[in-house]
Amino acid sequence: MVFFTCNVCGESVKKPAVEKHYQTRCRNSEKNVSCMDCLKDFYGEEYVAHTKCISEAQKYASQSQGFVVKESRNKNAQKQESWMDIIRAILDNSEYNLTPALRSSFQKLQSVDNVPRKKAKFENFVGNCMRMPRQQAAQVWDILEKELNKMKEAKQAELARIKAEKLAEIQKQQQEEKEAEEAPPKKKSKLEEPTPEEEATNGTSGDFDWSAQLTKIVGKQADGIFLEKLRKKLLKKYAKHLSVEDLSEKQAKKFQKRFDKQLKLSEALRVDGDLVKVAS
Repeated sequence: MVFFTCNVCGESVKKPAVEKHYQTRCRNSEKNVSCMDCLKDFYGEEYVAHTKCISEAQKYASQSQGFVVKESRNKNAQKQESWMDIIRAILDNSEYNLTPALRSSFQKLQSVDNVPRKKAKFENFVGNCMRMPRQQAAQVWDILEKELNKMKEAKQAELARIKAEKLAEIQKQQQEEKEAEEAPPKKKSKLEEPTPEEEATNGTSGDFDWSAQLTKIVGKQADGIFLEKLRKKLLKKYAKHLSVEDLSEKQAKKFQKRFDKQLKLSEALRVDGDLVKVAS
């Protein structure tokens, strides 16, 4: 509870009683009070917004060097502050189109601590402590409840948005991890043997010159050489080139494909049935 000192008469006044004090004892004076804890002066209606002040421990700390006090706020204080936020939001919102009587009621609520947050208790409280008519108390509660629901919906929407963003981020990370697992490992770059098509074009396999070897073998036979014999002779040279006695099944298939392709594209040789000759 905040206490003030009237700067007109010097009397100590509880915050809820300030209004009454300047209607009775100091009724002919402008409101002018000082907070008994922080000693701050307030003029007119400025005191209404002064809802909390420093504690005794904090006041002692302000007077003692080297003494530090951590601020402590219990749940009730937090709830009361949230309640005050709702009242301030209503006063600042033109949507409610408050009548002078209703606006005055909300302004008075700002200066009251521990306002009940249940309808029945609220109506009894403002009726007994603030002499608010029951019909007006009901109107004030309806507006409070409407603003409270708006704030709850806004908070729920914000929480839902944050939850959706977190979920989307998690799903994105999971998808990236999944794609990383499914993607084939990148092979190290290395020199590979050219394809049969490439070899048929340039006539080489590594440093094995297909075109030159074929032309050399066929050129030694004036009347040409049988295709199978040419294949065997070239196969022997190719195996020697690879430093193996016999080709593997895969190598043999590869050789045959290259052999056929090279003969087909060679301009220096011609195939006549089963016979291969030097092109004239």
